[in-house]
Amino acid sequence: MGLFQTDSVGLSYSNVEAAKQWWIDTFGCKVVRVPQDWDNPLPSDVALILPGDSEPTILLSAQSEVEQARFDRPSPVATVIFCNKLKKAHEHLSSRGVLAGPVQDGATCSSLKSATLKGTRSKSAKNRKSPGQWAGNEHNCLFSK
Repeated sequence: MGLFQTDSVGLSYSNVEAAKQWWIDTFGCKVVRVPQDWDNPLPSDVALILPGDSEPTILLSAQSEVEQARFDRPSPVATVIFCNKLKKAHEHLSSRGVLAGPVQDGATCSSLKSATLKGTRSKSAKNRKSPGQWAGNEHNCLFSK
């Protein structure tokens, strides 16, 4: 199992190539073929697999194609990525130039917030077959233990 895990994330960007490179550089993701069972395919779709995973859990799409297709998607405010070692995750992200906030201990869990990839538009999802969306100027991630 890798340092980072997620159930699934669907994100839309104004520049898919830049976003793909960011995910590769930041998390060590690998590009794989988009599974045929994922709903609503678009020409720009890029599927990514996190290190240690056996199947892709991240879908990147062009914002213009998502809007043109008029996909109706929910709007969460952050991508949730899980990790068991938040301090190690903080070091990993910081070493790659990601603006990572401090580890915050709560009553039920610890968390780490980051905001990076400024100037893009990002979207987030609850499940990979039906990616959701969030429009903003930064890519917000919440890392939870």
